[in-house]
Amino acid sequence: MKTILVLVLAFPFFVASGEPCPGVRSLPVEAACEEACGTRLMYDMCMDTLREDLGLGFGPDPPHSVEVTAYAVLAAQRARESFAATVDAASDLLSGSLNRDERATYDACVVDYGYTDFSMASVANDMLPGCRFGGLAEEYIDGLVHLESCRDRLMRLEASPLYTMNLVDRNKELLAYSLGQLLGI
Repeated sequence: MKTILVLVLAFPFFVASGEPCPGVRSLPVEAACEEACGTRLMYDMCMDTLREDLGLGFGPDPPHSVEVTAYAVLAAQRARESFAATVDAASDLLSGSLNRDERATYDACVVDYGYTDFSMASVANDMLPGCRFGGLAEEYIDGLVHLESCRDRLMRLEASPLYTMNLVDRNKELLAYSLGQLLGI
């Protein structure tokens, strides 16, 4: 039953190309996370993201493998959801009373997040499903550069509720990039 569930959930990721990406290997969730992640924090985030989205629960590693492209798509989609939550929080702050520096910082961060989301949308909706990996690393890095630009601005403020959200977003972008690297980019 779990194998059927994984196949049904993984199917939409390969519809764009009609079949799995040529030359891309399949791995169990645990093996993909071990290879992609260098720290315990990233490994745990990877396991939580992939197992939850694939409906695999948190028991022993499933005996089947999934194409790495599906993992990369899922991580990119989860990163985009996190970006949207941060932009919503920034928009809420912008509708309130802020000093000039806070307003300028949050406005600039919303712009940075727009660029980051554009990069990740291209990754998740076009490049990965279409098995087009050329330029993929650059898209991930471009997204990271914009998240770090926002982070640098937030650090200049005395305190910001967006700082922690930005760090989480950066980690999710790094996870997506790390899983993307399993594709040989």
